[in-house]
Amino acid sequence: MRYETMTLGSNVIRFPVELRAKPSIDLLIEVAPDSREVELIAEAFGFDPPDPDGRSKADRAMAQTIAKTDLPADAKERRAALNAMLKPLVDRAVAACGEARQTALRSDEAGEKLASAQIEGGYWLAPLEDAANHWAVEAARLQLIAYEAAEAAHGAGRAIEFAKRDEPWRPSNVDEDVDALIAAQRVLAR
Repeated sequence: MRYETMTLGSNVIRFPVELRAKPSIDLLIEVAPDSREVELIAEAFGFDPPDPDGRSKADRAMAQTIAKTDLPADAKERRAALNAMLKPLVDRAVAACGEARQTALRSDEAGEKLASAQIEGGYWLAPLEDAANHWAVEAARLQLIAYEAAEAAHGAGRAIEFAKRDEPWRPSNVDEDVDALIAAQRVLAR
């Protein structure tokens, strides 16, 4: 088994929590690819960049789905039904993030094998180079898929949180979100 070290030092090994923990939005926040990294990967490999409005579109789509759905009147049953609507999206996103990470590790291994063979002056460099290129492209493709799945789950989660609080859904507004975070921080600081 290959170990993935953290940036904290070579003696810190990252445990692949996405392979063992129960999928949740909190876990997804930890394992989802970073948007800046994904944009750079898309540019480097010539892929279309991810939709910058993907989260908002998923939020709106889930709000429309919730509006059309006949949800139970009982608060517990309503919460369970809403959680059941979000679960497949979160499961898919966490699985995509895990697959992307494993493929990235496999890509790193293929690159290391190629570099080793080049240093040692080995034969059969072309197949090793083909394998390294294949896994690099596959890792990039899966990073984009994982990012889009995570954005869809986060967007749907926002609409579901409104429904759980029995609040009317409203589109995301960055200024309002920042103001709410600042107000919450002031309350905590008291």
